[in-house]
Amino acid sequence: MPAGSFQIVPYFSGFQDQKLNFAVTQPATCSTPNGLPFSCTGGGTVEASGSGQAAMVKVVAQPWEGFQYYLSAGAGSFSVAIPSVTVTNTLSGDNPGVIFDGGLRAVVVPDTIVSPAVAVDAGFSGSWYPLDQISGASTGGIDDRLTILNEQVAVETSHLFCPMGVGGWKFDPYGGVEWVRYQTDLKDLSDGSHAGGLTDVVTPFAGIRIGPYPHEGVFGEASFVDGYHYAGGLYIQF
Repeated sequence: MPAGSFQIVPYFSGFQDQKLNFAVTQPATCSTPNGLPFSCTGGGTVEASGSGQAAMVKVVAQPWEGFQYYLSAGAGSFSVAIPSVTVTNTLSGDNPGVIFDGGLRAVVVPDTIVSPAVAVDAGFSGSWYPLDQISGASTGGIDDRLTILNEQVAVETSHLFCPMGVGGWKFDPYGGVEWVRYQTDLKDLSDGSHAGGLTDVVTPFAGIRIGPYPHEGVFGEASFVDGYHYAGGLYIQF
């Protein structure tokens, strides 16, 4: 992006089998203080699995060469599968949650004809999902809120191809490695009790941006470690 420009990026994202940890601190019980059916481990960390999707809009601004700032907001759904003694219990909600994120991308090595660009990206996001249903060993209604806070740092490389010359189609494949820390908190809104934990994930990712027009295009991206994450959408540059 040239200095002084910005982009609007509407996109859809989804994920499956995302690993989340919850600390079980009450000994000799089969649940957290808020009655959620974790395994009878007598304490320790229980690994759960989350799945969901979201519709988002991102604004990317590049006030000068080499730095981009971005902010995103959207809504989505989330379900979390928690292993119990013999079966898995799934918590879900009828109402959508809200998602916000933001960050900074800095170009360390610019893209040239003979070498790809290298950038460093650092960001933070927060998601809040209301959960009102449980199925599995237990069934019925609950009144919980799941909060997921993410801190992430990524190193990315990319290279722009213009096979039809300036003003023609553009292809910009990219990829890299990302570290993400998930901070989870599951709160029972009826009595105020909590269960939560930390999960660190290092995952490669890959994607491509395709620009059939000078200022508009599409993109797709995916990662495959500790769950499947994918995203796709449009970008419009001003």
